[in-house]
Amino acid sequence: MKNIIITEDQLRFITEAVGVPDFILDAAEMLYDVVEKDIKTIVDVEDEYEFEGEIEFELGDKKKIKIDSYELKVEIEKVEGHGDGVLDIISMGMSGGFGFNRDVYMKESQPSTTLELTITFAVGENWEPSGLIQKMEEDRDGQIASLAHEIKHKYDKQSKKYSLMGPDATYQATQRRGNFGIPVLDRVFFRYMYYIHGIENLVRPVEVASSMRSKNVTKSQFLDFLQNNRVFRELAEIKKFTFEDFINGLKEDEDRLDALIEHIGEDPSEMTLDEKINRVLEVAYIDLVNNRMEIFVRMTQHHMDDMIKFAGGLGMLPPHLEDKAKELEKTDEIRQKFLSYVMKYEKNPTKFFEDEIENFQYIANKMIKKISKVYALAKDDKPVSESIINWELHQKVREQKYGKRKIETEFKFKKK
Repeated sequence: MKNIIITEDQLRFITEAVGVPDFILDAAEMLYDVVEKDIKTIVDVEDEYEFEGEIEFELGDKKKIKIDSYELKVEIEKVEGHGDGVLDIISMGMSGGFGFNRDVYMKESQPSTTLELTITFAVGENWEPSGLIQKMEEDRDGQIASLAHEIKHKYDKQSKKYSLMGPDATYQATQRRGNFGIPVLDRVFFRYMYYIHGIENLVRPVEVASSMRSKNVTKSQFLDFLQNNRVFRELAEIKKFTFEDFINGLKEDEDRLDALIEHIGEDPSEMTLDEKINRVLEVAYIDLVNNRMEIFVRMTQHHMDDMIKFAGGLGMLPPHLEDKAKELEKTDEIRQKFLSYVMKYEKNPTKFFEDEIENFQYIANKMIKKISKVYALAKDDKPVSESIINWELHQKVREQKYGKRKIETEFKFKKK
């Protein structure tokens, strides 16, 4: 089959359509080189390192985001009981400013031409700075894919001037929720909730496309690449996870259920196993609701709110703050609507987990289909023309691989 020739504009349209903004893969490689260069200069043991400099590129086609500088913060987190040296890169984060606009009562992005990147390393005892760059270079392709992931977050934050604040609150709450000491709850359910969140899903195609490009994957290699890709495997795992799996995981850890119930000052000895599960899920749900609401209130807060509430409570609100008080009143109404949304399962918290897991499966399946479209960006396979040097050995090898070819005695094709 002949290769299809497309124009540069058509290629740009295809990359945007599969969720990969123009030039973002090049930008990730550029940023990796900059980060690598900075980390190589680290010679002293510190808790934190900061770098800044110039880096210029433009992302996107229809919606363009310009970058002309970067700020890099390298954080060191010591972990006890996990050995010596630099253990791993545990997170990357891309900062982006925003505020709550009380003219439209929505999140308003604050554009910046600076990439603000944080990379956090986990270290054990007796670690050396040289271990940081060694860990970075261990999986160059993986780190470039992670940087592409973070750059896409930057692009998404700035590509829309206004958006709803709720998704950001639920996203952050998933990351800072309590540690309940129950693996299927902490390491499975909440990890899946984070992984499947809409904010993360926006960046998955970029991460896959970056990895595919680093490995020079062709179209004929794409299926094998995809089935071994970390993002695809995680989504496939989420798609298979059921509410029954979740409940069985809780049942297998009854001792941990007891420990949590005792931790909150209650006695599990008089409870059935089902009652313990329902109580633990209720506590986890309450904790999540509170986190979501606290974050939403903080994100929608303005610096004069406390003063307005105090003065209003005393009946001493100055006339020039009356409009601000009305804006705060409208904001409180929005907060109540968000509270009603996050407390939807107040009377049946267990149902929240059941519905969430069903949603996990739906979104995972949807994202598997979406990242499969990255196939369009894979390189075309090049036809190979062999030049036979040793005829006899060449024929012998072919016989061993494919067997002796049957000799044809009749024409298969008829003249018309």
